[in-house]
Amino acid sequence: MYDVTLIVEIWEKYADKLDDWQKEVGRKQPKMTQCGPVYELESPFTKDYGSYAISDMRKVDVAYPHYHKGRETEIYFVIQGTGLTVVGGEEIELKKGSVVVTPPNTTHFTIPKDDLVMIVVNTPRFSAKNIGEPKDTDPEVKFDKDQYDLLVIKHVG
Repeated sequence: MYDVTLIVEIWEKYADKLDDWQKEVGRKQPKMTQCGPVYELESPFTKDYGSYAISDMRKVDVAYPHYHKGRETEIYFVIQGTGLTVVGGEEIELKKGSVVVTPPNTTHFTIPKDDLVMIVVNTPRFSAKNIGEPKDTDPEVKFDKDQYDLLVIKHVG
């Protein structure tokens, strides 16, 4: 089993010291995703602490609602900008230094505001086959489409 508390502690120290995320990604080509450009990078730690990516959400209006099946936990470390993320219906304001843990099988989505960039750690390692998209309203994965629609209208227009 993965110790999420330990993983957060280790990665939070790393995120706090990351001064230049663009230097970190270097010339690596991002994967273009529905969450914006994602730079998948080699972890500076043992692979036991999960997979590591930098998500550049500066030109994203809304990162679509989704969840990670099985045991996959996703952790955000905000390294730049602001935004709003919703995890299982809970609205969480994002700013530099914010840490958000999304448990497995819990719908989440993000509405970037100003120049949002995050480190994203998945533990166990990210696997695209584990991505699920919720139904209109899906209590099993804690998704409320009405909440999503209202927040998009409020923040995006």
